[in-house]
Amino acid sequence: MHTLWKETSASTNIQYDEYKSTKDVLKSFHSEQEERLRDQLFSQGSFFRSMSEHSLTTLNSIWSSAQSSLPKNIFNFSIKYLNNTLPTKTNLKRWGLSSSSDCSFCLTQESLLHIISGCKVYLQQGCYTWRHDFILMFIATTFRSLQHAKIFDDIPGFLSTSIITGHDLRPDLLLSLSNKSLFILELTVGYESNLRSNAER
Repeated sequence: MHTLWKETSASTNIQYDEYKSTKDVLKSFHSEQEERLRDQLFSQGSFFRSMSEHSLTTLNSIWSSAQSSLPKNIFNFSIKYLNNTLPTKTNLKRWGLSSSSDCSFCLTQESLLHIISGCKVYLQQGCYTWRHDFILMFIATTFRSLQHAKIFDDIPGFLSTSIITGHDLRPDLLLSLSNKSLFILELTVGYESNLRSNAER
């Protein structure tokens, strides 16, 4: 519609000046869109083909190994999380197991997004920050067992990552090894990029 408006806003009648009928106008625009999409898909196809040939075999092997080593309850939770089939109030109501889809804390609709990063009460009480710091503490404590490694973390008890990066907030963790390798970890959860905006709604 935007393209049609742009073409007709110059005081010309494209139906008669350039085309034989309205059908030809739409056909031309459809053709241009199809060609643009075809070019994009070709570029994407080349990218994913290259990824598949050079990286995905190794990554799939690592991912498969990581999945198989997960405890059954965590694996099941992860699958349900990815498929949005966790027993949120919204799902329970959809399944006929609850009469309400409201969050018990803030009384707005309790969707998966709402639980993960959208509850105002959870945000105000610092629950999301606690979750983030608890997981980060677990990872950092696990890395402490590595020999010849230095850990920089943005939680108490560790050297701050800002010593290296000069930034107080990012990244969450830096792992420096004696062979001069540096690993950077930024911990995140689903929907976290919209956490503040979700909670303000």
